[in-house]
Amino acid sequence: RERREDIPRLAAHFLQKFRGKLGKDIRKISAYAMDILMNYNFPGNIRELENIIERSIALESSSIVLPDSLTLSVHKKAQQFAMPVPTSPTIGDGFNLDEHLAGIEKELLLRALENTQGVKLRAADLLGISFRSFRYRLAKYGMAADDE
Repeated sequence: RERREDIPRLAAHFLQKFRGKLGKDIRKISAYAMDILMNYNFPGNIRELENIIERSIALESSSIVLPDSLTLSVHKKAQQFAMPVPTSPTIGDGFNLDEHLAGIEKELLLRALENTQGVKLRAADLLGISFRSFRYRLAKYGMAADDE
C-alpha cells in the first residue's frame, strides 16, 4: 500500500514464480494491467498481490498478463460494472419488482460477458458468482449459447 514503486518488481517476481509452477509461457504483464495494479489499493498487501498474479497466470491464455485476467477484490470489480443510477421507478399500478430486478440482472450478465470477450468462466468470476450459477442465470433469461 505504501510503497507502490515496489509493485512492478514484486509482480515480476511472482510472475516468474508462478509461470513455472503452473507451466505457463507468460513472459510479462501488459502495461495496462500494470497500471491497474499500480492504482489498486491492496487491502491484503503483498499476499493479495501474490494471489492476484497467481490467479491471473492460471486464467491467462496468451503469453502476456492482460487486464481481463486480473482478479481484484469485489469492491474493485463492482466499479467495472458501475451503472448509471436509474431514476426510481414509479411504484404503483403496473410495477413489477421481479421484472425490474430481472432487467438489472440481465444487464450485468451482458456487461460481464462484454468485459471478458464472452469468456463465461471469467464473467462469472467478475460477478463474484459460481460458473454454475452464471450458466443458470444465462439460461433463465434465454441468453445461453448453443455451445453448451
